[in-house]
Amino acid sequence: MTPGAGLTRRGALGLLAAGALAGCGLGADSTVRPGLKVDGEPPVPLNRIPNRPDEGATPEQIILGFLHAGATSGERLDITRSYLTDALARGWIPDSRTVIYGGTEPKVTRVQGKPDTYRTKVHVRATIDTEGRYTVAPHNLWEIFEFTMTTVDGEWRIDQLEEGFGRVLQEQEVGFIFRDYPVHYPAIGWNSLVVDQRWFPQDQLATRLVRAQLGRVPDYLEDAVSTDTGARLVVDAVPVRDGVARVDLDSESVADAATVRKQLAAQLVATLMSLPAVTEVVITLSGNELDLGLTEPLTTPEQLGFVDRAQTSTPVVMARRGTKLVRVGDRLASASEQHMRTADSTFEPIPETSTRLALRIDGKEVAAVDRTGRELVRYNEDGTHTNVPTFAADMCHPCYDYGGVLWVGGSGLGREAGHRLWAINATVDPTDEDAAEPQYIPTPWLGSRLVQAAVISPEGSRIAVISEQIPHAGSTLEVAGVVRRANGLPTKTSPQTFRIGASLVEMTEAVWVDQTTLAVIGRKDKQTVLQPYLVHVGGQVEPMTERPGAVSITTTGDDKDVVLTSAGGRVFQRSGGRWQELTALTGVVTAGK
Repeated sequence: MTPGAGLTRRGALGLLAAGALAGCGLGADSTVRPGLKVDGEPPVPLNRIPNRPDEGATPEQIILGFLHAGATSGERLDITRSYLTDALARGWIPDSRTVIYGGTEPKVTRVQGKPDTYRTKVHVRATIDTEGRYTVAPHNLWEIFEFTMTTVDGEWRIDQLEEGFGRVLQEQEVGFIFRDYPVHYPAIGWNSLVVDQRWFPQDQLATRLVRAQLGRVPDYLEDAVSTDTGARLVVDAVPVRDGVARVDLDSESVADAATVRKQLAAQLVATLMSLPAVTEVVITLSGNELDLGLTEPLTTPEQLGFVDRAQTSTPVVMARRGTKLVRVGDRLASASEQHMRTADSTFEPIPETSTRLALRIDGKEVAAVDRTGRELVRYNEDGTHTNVPTFAADMCHPCYDYGGVLWVGGSGLGREAGHRLWAINATVDPTDEDAAEPQYIPTPWLGSRLVQAAVISPEGSRIAVISEQIPHAGSTLEVAGVVRRANGLPTKTSPQTFRIGASLVEMTEAVWVDQTTLAVIGRKDKQTVLQPYLVHVGGQVEPMTERPGAVSITTTGDDKDVVLTSAGGRVFQRSGGRWQELTALTGVVTAGK
């Protein structure tokens, strides 16, 4: 058998029904080093030496042994390959698609009518593709794998795997191999970097990250971000010595434009500095140091003109009591009933029937959608307001982005029939009907689905949308890039999306809590009430402490500061492992959320 000849059999997918998704939040520093997960320290990677095949093992034992032995990386994979024939071992690529399953250890059964062929079936919880992208699976996804066996010197070995088979891991085994790291792309039209989270095995990390960084732009960010796709390493290795990561690029592969070179350098430093072992990045072109106009060591993209908007200022937070909005700090618990009664408001009273509010990034304008979902009103801090002419029904919570654009999803009326997403230039005079008219933003990927939530990411280059085909019959959460003109006004979204949080079957509201995480109100299969969750873009779905009854969600900071509001106007803020009720308030709105 020639190398790789065993990688020819196809797999059988069992998808029993469609699932759902969730998401949206606020910005975190893209170069911050990863800390411990909320559920404690993850397993130490690569500390596990897999077992070799037992002498006289049955085909079923060899297959299960091979699956468990895949929970490693680096040189220890030689042990994993000992379960395969020599030809298959040479062709097997462990970093191909990884399937993560839940539940008990799968059973291996013989396939009737196929000599020496065995099958196993797993309940899929997530997958990691060849580019390191982690995708949560719908709750009812099962996958079947077949293995062809043969004997080598009297011992059973695996002779054929399905094409593209990499690893099949139990959920608790993932941490022995993989960790998530950010890859960065310059936003088109903004001096900020967009994070795309990836999962990589723990060997040769600097090299893996740079390979990913020099790869193509993700489909769901097409036309929203850029990268120098021609750049390549002189040698496929990025050594790290004494904290210094050295990236040697082929001088002929890198664009000559100074702007492109600075963008590429910013990407590389932001991505590599996420590794705890890296304290400085040196970039050379065929051995000659890349001239970036810096005299100090390269340690942050801010040295190259890129900013993290989430870290540049504290967001404006306003508390609501009845019809009154009062500017407060991010410590909502300090807002007493007396303060809410006596404090002055720069806005005129907002009817209690207007329950869906958004606050412009500068805190000087509030957009409000009424309970019917048909009326959008813009309130100015000078005490005036402007009624936006009716253009849609079933409007969701509005949202302002960093550039002062007001976004809203809904179901278009009249000439807007069939449209689902609009943007309003909120930097112009709201009474100028032409300049301030809602502009339809094409979203062909939505089809006829109805928008439940639409929220712009902290840097303004992505939008997260919850949608459903039939009310309360299943939700989908997708992230897509936002394409803008040079003046920052949006024109469309990327043609493809990245679906996240698919284990949630229903979702209603979302907010970005950092650059890669959304807090959502949703539920999993068999749950009867909606609960708060954290949905990581390119990562897992993480439950927060239960707090049923919420109809809106925001944050005054990050995931630790999530705020829920019930239909009756009860407000709760996350405080460690519990929800603290803020009895003085009936609502909260944070700028840019």
